[in-house]
Amino acid sequence: MVAPAHLPRFTLTLDGVPHALKVLEFTGKEAISQPYRVDLELVSERPDLALEELLHRQAFLELDDHGRGLHGQVYSVAQGDSGKRLTRYRITLVPRLAYLRHRINQRIFQHLSVPTIVARILGEHGIQGDAFQFSLGGQYPEREYCVQYAESDLAFIERLCAEVGIHYHFRHSPGGHLLVFGDDQTVFPRLPEPTRYLPGNGMAASEPTIMRLAVRLEARTTAVTLRDHDFRKPGLVLQADVDSQQLPALEDYRYPGQFADREQGRHLAQRALERHGTDYQLAQGHSDQRALASGHFLHIQGHPRAPWNDLWLLTAITHHGRQPQVLEDASDDGLEDFQGYRNTFHATPWDVLYRPPLAQEKPRAHGYQSAVVTGPVDSEIHCDAFGRVKVQLVWDREGQGDEHASCWLRVASGWAHDRYGGVMIPRVGMEVLVGFIDGDVDKPVVVGCLPNGANPVPLDLPADKTRSILRSQSSPGGGGYNELRIEDRKGAEEIYLRAQRDWTQHVLHDQRVQVDHERSIVVTGASRHELKADELRTTHGRRQVEVRQDDHLRVIGERHIHVTSQALSAAQQYHVGAGQQVVLDAGVSATIQAGGHWINIGAGGIFSSVPIEVGGAPMAVMGAAPGVSRGPESPLAAAAPRLSLGQILSLQGQAPFCEECERCRMGVCSMPPDLHGPAVFQVRP
Repeated sequence: MVAPAHLPRFTLTLDGVPHALKVLEFTGKEAISQPYRVDLELVSERPDLALEELLHRQAFLELDDHGRGLHGQVYSVAQGDSGKRLTRYRITLVPRLAYLRHRINQRIFQHLSVPTIVARILGEHGIQGDAFQFSLGGQYPEREYCVQYAESDLAFIERLCAEVGIHYHFRHSPGGHLLVFGDDQTVFPRLPEPTRYLPGNGMAASEPTIMRLAVRLEARTTAVTLRDHDFRKPGLVLQADVDSQQLPALEDYRYPGQFADREQGRHLAQRALERHGTDYQLAQGHSDQRALASGHFLHIQGHPRAPWNDLWLLTAITHHGRQPQVLEDASDDGLEDFQGYRNTFHATPWDVLYRPPLAQEKPRAHGYQSAVVTGPVDSEIHCDAFGRVKVQLVWDREGQGDEHASCWLRVASGWAHDRYGGVMIPRVGMEVLVGFIDGDVDKPVVVGCLPNGANPVPLDLPADKTRSILRSQSSPGGGGYNELRIEDRKGAEEIYLRAQRDWTQHVLHDQRVQVDHERSIVVTGASRHELKADELRTTHGRRQVEVRQDDHLRVIGERHIHVTSQALSAAQQYHVGAGQQVVLDAGVSATIQAGGHWINIGAGGIFSSVPIEVGGAPMAVMGAAPGVSRGPESPLAAAAPRLSLGQILSLQGQAPFCEECERCRMGVCSMPPDLHGPAVFQVRP
């Protein structure tokens, strides 16, 4: 006959509670990368324990005389039935980490690595550096932008750790429990002694044993491919492939892969493949070994299948203990007659890297969210070389509304290509609509702007409902604006364009403007037109030009004017000057009138109203030079006058002066003598 392994002895110690609470029964569940939970059924001679005073206290459930057990914090407490002498109580122990599931948050982390984010959140819950540790072999890059979105602190931590392949487990002692983060097998301690495999035969063993052990293999993914996109290098294919070379080929292909360079992508793909293969080979067993703890290596001995007599990583354990003798004379209504300790466990081979499963799905942001564009103090426009802006989402209560409120967000445009497209940068203070690529809260983009009570539309609505408008604002300081407005009201259709300062047009080829009614141009300052080729201008109606000061015309070359008839009127003087000759060709006759006298030149001769006297002096005349520089005069001086055939014959002929103005004689002269001042007629030898 085999002697009993040990008598049941379970004790619970509650910090600061002197009253004896005896353990009747307990069930504890623990696993790697999960908070454990221990449910205890207790009895006490006191029926009036203050339940509120028990809540949140530290407690230690001791499983044997060697100080092994489970430490935790009282998460829940309840009072049950009261008998003649004993009252039943139920409490639940959990790690302090489990409390994090009750704080649900929406916040933004920037330029922090996953371990740094985890440590910050733990510290906010009072879990200081002596209560957790990181034993990491790899380097974890900073995340430019990482959002906790409508998820608990616990879910957020577990998700981040699983994404990069970090696991955690607990180490218990009577004084507390230590939370340990790791990323390889070296962080898992080894149990001090092996445990023998001894199938159950109805006899009690003299030492803790494994009574049942089964190992199963299950098909798993054999290859992982990750792909992502970097807008800074749109032509670069960011892809990482890892293949275990096992058959059949079962690939896990994911986009986006959450990486920005291939080396990081390969690292994440390798971690993902290891995650798929973690439980490819899984052992399931039953034992009464109280030393078993998740996140520890168990050495199995005595199994007939030799390869199984090796180290196994305990990934999950369910503890169950019962000692009905604490009821003394009270009745036990339990349905099972079990007493003592037993457990069930899951384990994987020691050389298979453990990676936690992606149990927490990343929250998705469906639809769009409102945000306000932010920037440095006193800045009106804040952007980078890509036209990206920073915003503060309306739910972000930690942002300060400055240039650190978010990462750079790209701004959607109706058109974007290589140095052409459309760009309109949202300005600080504008409300914008933010969308998320693939619903990923870590990848926000600005898709548009929204008016609000602080930023109304630049129209008087609904009165101006037929208008469409694009109005900017001068920056910095405001006070001015550029505007394009389209009025579609029937009978008052209009396109209005306003430039606060300069308006520049650059047409590289032809420009055609057609105005079917009137055209009006008002220039307050100077107007300058420069044509570098020919100009052709046709006016089909009357043309009226009014110059209210001087008018200067400079022609480098010839000038020809052809009119049906022409009248020239000068209020004071009319001066014609030529470097060599002045030729007046009237065709039929020419008349000069001044001072009540006249001279007429015609086919009949040259006639004067009085005899012509020799002598006198020329009258001073007004200068004909314009008020602006004409440049070199050589082209003008060198130009030879052209004479018509009639002019040449008139000069060569000996026709006498006409004594009477032929036009006056005919009554058609249009120049009365009293209209003009003295005229000068100068003949050069």
